[in-house]
Amino acid sequence: MHRFRGWPKEPVFTTPPFICIEILSPEDRWVRMQERIDDFLAFGVPYIWILDPQSRKAYACRSTGTHEVQELRTENPQILVPLDGIFE
Repeated sequence: MHRFRGWPKEPVFTTPPFICIEILSPEDRWVRMQERIDDFLAFGVPYIWILDPQSRKAYACRSTGTHEVQELRTENPQILVPLDGIFE
């Protein structure tokens, strides 16, 4: 099997990924999404983004809470994604 550079070497994650991105479907409920966010945070994922195409909103989730944002960003490496580039 060919492995891409940066592809996880472990079949089951034992270390958290740098980022998790969830794209909501119309059937998704915030209660279930919050459970998933809590699991990601407990695992140590530093960046969690939730995208809602229906409302055209985005949320950044951290241990301090979930906040609606106008741009998605990370540090080290620095990534900046303006929402107007996503919801076109």
